[in-house]
Amino acid sequence: MRYPHIFQPLTLNKLTLPNRIYSTAHAEVYADAGGLPGDRYIGYYEEKAKGGLGMAICGGSSPVSVDVPQGAWRPVNLTTDLVIEPMARLAETVHRHGMKIMIQATHMGRRSAWAGEPWWHLVSPSGLREPVHRGNCKTIEIEDIRRIIKDFAAAAMRVQKSGFDGIEISAAHQQLIDQFWSPRSNIRTDEWGGSLENRMRFGLEVLRAVREAVGADFC
Repeated sequence: MRYPHIFQPLTLNKLTLPNRIYSTAHAEVYADAGGLPGDRYIGYYEEKAKGGLGMAICGGSSPVSVDVPQGAWRPVNLTTDLVIEPMARLAETVHRHGMKIMIQATHMGRRSAWAGEPWWHLVSPSGLREPVHRGNCKTIEIEDIRRIIKDFAAAAMRVQKSGFDGIEISAAHQQLIDQFWSPRSNIRTDEWGGSLENRMRFGLEVLRAVREAVGADFC
């Protein structure tokens, strides 16, 4: 066999995947009203599970905070406890076929258009417009930074309560965590900008808050 390890189990933290084939996070545009996984969403992942995948990461760019417009791509809404029950049905369904499931959580920061529901101001480290979506955004305030860190932790707890096997924190694709990292989008002069240590601070605070919320064993 050309790839002898592909059907071998793989352990991540305390989680053992049955094989090393998985579906990466992407925007399915299948969530029902309010960003809740419904029958179509669950059926989509059940078919993947029937096909023998070891794991799927669902919900590409699922928002953790209310100031992430989400009308355009209908993601899973991790900002509300209402998502726990339908996510639990999703997890139970795919687990029957032996597949593990995680979800990708994020805050998109400036990476959106201003006109997307739910109509909050876009935020970014320094108020600089993104060259792609061109949405106007405000410079994020300290209280919003602290709120969003807590939002990541609360979202992770909802994922854990639903019976999911883990959570993927998105720190790529020009979303808020890596907007803080980059000196092209972060020109702050306070503790959240300037040096590499300061620019890394937001992302590391998010990871610490998530880990504290879900414990050492959750993937």
